[in-house]
Amino acid sequence: MSHGSKPGDVGWRPDPASQVDAGPSDPGLALRVLSVVPFVLAGAIGVIALVSWLLVLVLGIGIARGAVWQWAAGRSAGEVIVQVGLLILVGVACAALVVGSIYATGIGFSVAQPRWFWPLAEAICVALALILVAGRTAAPDTMVAIGLSGQDWFFALGVIVFSAIVIRMRRRRAKTTSGGDDRVEGHD
Repeated sequence: MSHGSKPGDVGWRPDPASQVDAGPSDPGLALRVLSVVPFVLAGAIGVIALVSWLLVLVLGIGIARGAVWQWAAGRSAGEVIVQVGLLILVGVACAALVVGSIYATGIGFSVAQPRWFWPLAEAICVALALILVAGRTAAPDTMVAIGLSGQDWFFALGVIVFSAIVIRMRRRRAKTTSGGDDRVEGHD
């Protein structure tokens, strides 16, 4: 192009020598912090569940049956094995939630993540939201029994929807910075 052409002229293109390749932009600190809030909340719930499991189910604090070894005294071996197995399974699930949330927070806060990370986090949010909605319609008594009724249910659904939104924002940012944006752009 001639040096006399300017942007807006027919056939104008920027001079390749004057263009600077800035490369992909990293997600900002605010988006990085917001995108790990769901994992931090899951970790807090996991810690509360783990402490409750230890104090209530294992040590028997606050319940009439007492500690697990007091409950097991005088019971059949089959019943004790099944119940202690379930007790251990609940404890492992609580610990897995804590460890998984710490791992997810570490991965999610970094600038770049594996390709599977954000789609998996988004799928988990959608599955939890569907479970909440299905539980409210199909098993309202169960939702009341686990403490998710009324405003608590709406709060839980709000947290899950917030989580899905920020995870989707981070997933979109990951697509655009990696160059793997598969959206079709409409040009007029």
